Amino acid sequence: MVFGLARQPHEQGDLQMNDVVVGVDTSDTARRAAVAAAELASAYSVNLHIVTCAQASSALNVGIGSESMHSDWVSEAASFLKELARGLPHDQITTAVKSGDPAGTICDEAKRLDARAIVVGNRRVQGVSRVLGSVASQVLKKATCDVLISYTK
Repeated sequence: MVFGLARQPHEQGDLQMNDVVVGVDTSDTARRAAVAAAELASAYSVNLHIVTCAQASSALNVGIGSESMHSDWVSEAASFLKELARGLPHDQITTAVKSGDPAGTICDEAKRLDARAIVVGNRRVQGVSRVLGSVASQVLKKATCDVLISYTK
């Protein structure tokens, strides 16, 4: 794991740990970052807050006979987060489904919660952001708390 500090160093003895925030999508690397975040939150006995940014799309209504089903992007994302949280090695977990820029949203959630740390994965093996994903790079630039870059290869 590599630490990237996004704010001034803490005062000596200032080891208070608040929430840990992790941003996820449905990728395997994001799941590995969530595991690392859960382990960190568990080690410090603090809440883990999992955030996902979903693309807004129209709702889907399906009816067959007397059966009907309603699905929308918020409920799909919330179901994904619930399933992800269930498989993590920690039991103090909250979740949020947001829309918008992932990096900005993750940083806004961390600020709103006065989180001590944000955990992001280190890879999206595409293009220029090959070593450090574009979301991770943007989080490092925008965060007002510590950022942990989790090795997720």
